[in-house]
Amino acid sequence: MNTARTRFAGMRSLLEVPVLNEKFWSKVPTANASTIMLDLEDSATPDNKEAVRAKIIDVLKDRSYFGGRGIVVRVNNLATPWGRDDLAALADADDDIVICYPKVSSGDEIREVARILLAGRPNRGLYPMIETARAVIELDQIANFEGVVGLHFGYVDYAADVGSRPFNDAGDDLHPASAGYARTKIAVAAAAYGLFCTGGSMIPDYRDLAKVESFIKGWADVGYTACIGLSPAHLDIINRVMSPNDAEVAAASELCAAYEQAVAAGAPAAVLNGKVITNPDYRVASLLLARAGKV
Repeated sequence: MNTARTRFAGMRSLLEVPVLNEKFWSKVPTANASTIMLDLEDSATPDNKEAVRAKIIDVLKDRSYFGGRGIVVRVNNLATPWGRDDLAALADADDDIVICYPKVSSGDEIREVARILLAGRPNRGLYPMIETARAVIELDQIANFEGVVGLHFGYVDYAADVGSRPFNDAGDDLHPASAGYARTKIAVAAAAYGLFCTGGSMIPDYRDLAKVESFIKGWADVGYTACIGLSPAHLDIINRVMSPNDAEVAAASELCAAYEQAVAAGAPAAVLNGKVITNPDYRVASLLLARAGKV
């Protein structure tokens, strides 16, 4: 099935870039990220929002600087003084981009964003950030809206909105009681509607790469498909952890071959190594191969 989850199956890592910071901007061509996120929100101060917006619109005219990688533009929320101007400026920009919309609260809000950005532009997609309690409550309406291609769990903003603790005592994972429900619900919604799904690599001790790796593995274990890197130093870890390993690829290839052979012979299922292989097993294995770039 051709869904956003398969369309973006090769996306592992996203690097958020403050475009006016030359130190970070100069690293874009060599950064080991599958997608570059141009940021109008957190990394842009109120005084430079317009300058950041102007530069983003300008760089989207020539994508050669990005080396063929995917581009996400994170705008400001409509409740801010800059959100509507961001959307208006991007309405006529390059079609083949994904718009990341932060702090979404409802399906009605996504509908308004889509009205401005998506009309007549089938290559575009919306990527809402689930960062509020209300968004978790209204997740089904948000995830099921036409044009939405991915979801992100903004766990720090979510904790601030709820008034809960974002991290466990060790600081190497989300707090299971306060964030576990939302993290799992977002992953389930993304799978249900065929969307990609991202977490982040930011933890308090973000320089401890062993802790960072353990944290990123937690996203993969729950079902997230990619991760936003806080630092370029996290990208190699993200790419490795969020990619199927050789053993998984070999097993998926064997399963797909067995199932396809059985179906071609008129059977409804296959038997491989003593186990029954059905269509859902085949779909899971096919998606894994897509994520590995094997189909």
